Amino acid sequence: WVLICLANQTGVDLATALQKNFEKKNIRDATRHQDNEKLH
Repeated sequence: WVLICLANQTGVDLATALQKNFEKKNIRDATRHQDNEKLH
């Protein structure tokens, strides 16, 4: 609830911010487990 209020006060679009965050993490973690020899 607090996050929604803060986003509303500052004019942040939560849907856009969440989408950008997911994209950032997908790029960062794309090969994360592929490069880990312990998992092979």
